[in-house]
Amino acid sequence: MEEVWITTAEIAMEQGDLPSGDTLGFMKITMWASSAEDFAQKLDNYLAQYRWTLLGMESTEVVNASHDYGDIVNQMIDETLVDLSAIRLGTFYSYKPN
Repeated sequence: MEEVWITTAEIAMEQGDLPSGDTLGFMKITMWASSAEDFAQKLDNYLAQYRWTLLGMESTEVVNASHDYGDIVNQMIDETLVDLSAIRLGTFYSYKPN
């Protein structure tokens, strides 16, 4: 059974994808999945379309309906709930490698 999952994903992107020159970043992501492994596989496939690489995920869990994630993330969750094929990406925070 699929449920809506949420994670904070760290991502590597191609040089030149961002005007800043940053090649690493992280963001909140929501989507439907049947397990954490399914979530990771779907996300990896999605990112591959842009030649981006999933480096890791933190706080990966099924969305808790009684938890307040804040206005922006709550909106992402609401949009995901009504669309079984939705992948919602939050604000992307980029940085350069050390």
